[in-house]
Amino acid sequence: MHERRHEPFRYPFHVPLPGFYNKKTNRHISGPISINDISMNGLRFSAAPEPGLSTKDEIYLSFIYENETFTAEGRVIWLKSEDQNMTCGVHVFGFPDRLKNIIQQLGDSLDEVTNPLLESQSP
Repeated sequence: MHERRHEPFRYPFHVPLPGFYNKKTNRHISGPISINDISMNGLRFSAAPEPGLSTKDEIYLSFIYENETFTAEGRVIWLKSEDQNMTCGVHVFGFPDRLKNIIQQLGDSLDEVTNPLLESQSP
């Protein structure tokens, strides 16, 4: 069963962000990832078909956004096997403040696209 991140938005990246993960309890379980979307409390990434992860595993994440590297810790809340990879949903325990600001700006940009300001209508 998939646990959902109940949040006001998830920002999907048109081009996934490059990153890397390490399993907290076994640093030898690691690999490259592609961040597909992000929200204030988590993210979704794609990895190799057998990433060595299961639900409830705690992981370290690092990824690059606009030439800046960010790191975070989180817990895998769901995994889904797809064509040639595995997609994982992660609840992040806390993003760095700078990244929180960026995520909020990304969310605001979604609002501008999906809810454009309407001109006031006079009766």
